[in-house]
Amino acid sequence: MKKLLLLIFFIFLVSCNQKAQTQNSSKPTVNMQKRDSIYGEKLIENYFLKYADNSKIDSLKIQLKNSFDIYDENNFKFAHIDAEELAEFNFGFFLPQLNKMLAKRNVNLVVKTANDYDTTNDIVINEEKLNLYTKKELDNQTFWDTSPRNFFKKVNELLKAKNSDEQFYLLYGGNDLQTLLLTDKQYLIILEYYKDDEKEKPYKP
Repeated sequence: MKKLLLLIFFIFLVSCNQKAQTQNSSKPTVNMQKRDSIYGEKLIENYFLKYADNSKIDSLKIQLKNSFDIYDENNFKFAHIDAEELAEFNFGFFLPQLNKMLAKRNVNLVVKTANDYDTTNDIVINEEKLNLYTKKELDNQTFWDTSPRNFFKKVNELLKAKNSDEQFYLLYGGNDLQTLLLTDKQYLIILEYYKDDEKEKPYKP
């Protein structure tokens, strides 16, 4: 009888411990969902979906509020670039998506290599010449970083000349390089959301 009571008591303790662990483990998930909802709503209130197609807006709102998914091409704010494709002058990899985004803002990019690009690494964006990277940057392998920075600095200048309130920001690097087209307020909201995660923060080119 004594052994049976001890066994029942032990089972009771184990059950209580498992219940406490379950409750504690669920708290971060609940907090994360609440956080996603708050910051997703902030982006929505600040016109993050301004250029999205009407047929996609409801699903995009759900994505933003449920998981803070800002990386959907249907919002016309996001594109996958790939620094290698850009540095190797393969503009066809990403330019169609960029121009889909920019067409919503009445802007179009025409990008081509300069006639002497094989020796200068120059390109032409909307009839304006740009050095994508120098020979020194090529030799020391920093051109993977400098080429997208130079490219999007130039595109941002073109947007500014059109009085756009948006600028391109970069995210990650190398083959994973992506870009987000954001207003100042949208950028600050995303920075605040990722305040404890440096690698997820968009950065200025």
